[in-house]
Amino acid sequence: MNGLVAALSFIVTLGILVTVHEFGHYWVARRCGVKVLTFSIGFGKALYRWQRGETTWQIAAIPLGGYVRMLDERESPVPAADLDRAFNRQHPLKKMAVVVAGPAANLLLALAFYWVLFMVGVSTLAPVVGDVGVDTVASHVGIRVGDRIQRIDQTPVRSWDDIQTGLLDAASQGKKFSVLLQRNGADVAVSIDPVAYGIESVDADTLNKLGVSPMHIVPQVSEVSPGSAAARAGIQQGDLLQSLNGQPLTGWSMLQHQLAQSAGAPLRIGLLRHGQQVEVTAHPDVVTEKGKQIGRLGVAPTPDEKQWASQQMKLRYGPVAALGEAVNKAWQTIRLNGVLFGRMITGHVSASQVGGPLTIAKMAGQSAQAGLEPFIDTLALVSLSLAILNLLPVPLLDGGHLMYHAAELLTGRPVSATVEAVGMRLGLLFLAGLMALALYNDFYRLITG
Repeated sequence: MNGLVAALSFIVTLGILVTVHEFGHYWVARRCGVKVLTFSIGFGKALYRWQRGETTWQIAAIPLGGYVRMLDERESPVPAADLDRAFNRQHPLKKMAVVVAGPAANLLLALAFYWVLFMVGVSTLAPVVGDVGVDTVASHVGIRVGDRIQRIDQTPVRSWDDIQTGLLDAASQGKKFSVLLQRNGADVAVSIDPVAYGIESVDADTLNKLGVSPMHIVPQVSEVSPGSAAARAGIQQGDLLQSLNGQPLTGWSMLQHQLAQSAGAPLRIGLLRHGQQVEVTAHPDVVTEKGKQIGRLGVAPTPDEKQWASQQMKLRYGPVAALGEAVNKAWQTIRLNGVLFGRMITGHVSASQVGGPLTIAKMAGQSAQAGLEPFIDTLALVSLSLAILNLLPVPLLDGGHLMYHAAELLTGRPVSATVEAVGMRLGLLFLAGLMALALYNDFYRLITG
């Protein structure tokens, strides 16, 4: 069932975003006097087709994109009466406007989604530290449970989402940054140097390394994986883990820390089961994560619904303020993506962060199951990502075409067919490599969980 939801959510997500993207191209092309021959959602064989005016509209079999085909002498002969409506005959500025319109439509869609969300109210968590991981950056710099995070560098913090984005943004730049806390009514400032704590690249584990969480997770077992080390040791659903090797266990993060240090070593685990003290010995399975061997017990914690409810908050704004918040959120997302992409090129951000269709499907499916608000938020995020990707100066993408038309504007003549052919091959290689990397990461996550 989850797979079906993910697949349907993926199709709906891409369908909406691709339609808006291509409609941007179509709308501006028409306003610039260009004749549009075909508007297609999807590639390959047309499943459904209809004619409206002089444009053929269609839904095609492969739902991984779309295209708008315009009248162009480089593709087929053009009747003399229509020459002034051929794309290749347009002024470079008009060509650039048509090319930019697709990503611009995705940007406007994301802004519209964020604007609506901020007016209706965004559900989030209060920016209060609920747990500090053992032997993490936060524990070393003196961040404590109960601290309210007010600012990361010069960026104000209003919710836990701001904390996640702010910490990731600051850490990705590889420079020392400050965190302003409120503790017992007084301001406390701490400084974090990511490089000094071994965070020289940003990956999915960076936030765990920094070590702050909005929730203190009680180590009570909600699920035991069949055949796991926990199952072999006799750990059961509902057991409260109280000690490890004779040392009191204060929270789930302490259990995770101990498992990370105990690959291949037995663990004496003290439990509370139905009011009775029980001790078992577990032999954690040895697994490799990011090149490091760690222990895996095979248990999941029980969420504390009361604590979760107490941390919930809703951010709601009037129409004007909501628009400002939408612009700010979109800008912060674009900026973070730009920083991460730049540092990925220099090797400071792991290429494992690149996701493909399966990652998008998983995100869309999970957000759709969580509710309308998370799904719209995901649509906005993916729409922004689509806009950014398409503006990369890579032939075959909108950014590559924009580069060609800018060169035409400067030189007074179109880019030669030879340059376009070479660019197409290079662009194809880049996109094929990017897709191969994305699919590899997708399947690796699918296999490793």
